[in-house]
Amino acid sequence: MDFREGLKHLPKVDMVITDPPYNIGFKYDVYSDNLSTDDYIKMISLLDGMPLAIIHYPEETMKYFIPALGVPTEVIIWCYNSNLPGRQSRLINFYNTEPDFTKVKQPYKNPTDKRVKKLIENGSKGTRLYDWFSDIQLVKNVSNDKASHPCPIPIELYERIILLTTKEGDTVMDPFAGQGNFAIACINTNRNYIGFELSKSYCDIANERIQKALAEKEVGE
Repeated sequence: MDFREGLKHLPKVDMVITDPPYNIGFKYDVYSDNLSTDDYIKMISLLDGMPLAIIHYPEETMKYFIPALGVPTEVIIWCYNSNLPGRQSRLINFYNTEPDFTKVKQPYKNPTDKRVKKLIENGSKGTRLYDWFSDIQLVKNVSNDKASHPCPIPIELYERIILLTTKEGDTVMDPFAGQGNFAIACINTNRNYIGFELSKSYCDIANERIQKALAEKEVGE
């Protein structure tokens, strides 16, 4: 379902997390990634006023997001390995919410260091998070878990954003759900989820992966 229609019937959600199409002419199977500037801004404006985290390349999208959503309340830089020049990082803009960096610990980079080993032995789970992430890699480039979506966001990144901005039992929505990584992250963190996706093939993959994640969670419990 198109989220532009789904929002008319949507109950209140606690958080929206999404990696939208960037309106650069990318060839998706059913979505036209070549809207007019006004139409793209109008589409993104539907999210205005909601607690929102939006993952994007600023050079492609800030010209749309500023008029559609205003100035973000917080920005996090996500850095990762990539073989594409100029594509080694993205921004995560937060609107109408602020991530609580005390909720999540970043894994130690040098766990074999004597001082770090002592901290771990004493129960420490990592270092404090700051407004940049460099420990989560892009699925497309370094993982075999590619399914069929051309540019999936790692489940771990969704989990981190979810943990920074919501609590257990909250409802998270993704208007561009793709292959369902955000829903799996919600399952893993005990959040409810609502996703919208135009592509039937992506929906089929997402539903299959969601059912698998639910079954694995039930076995684990």
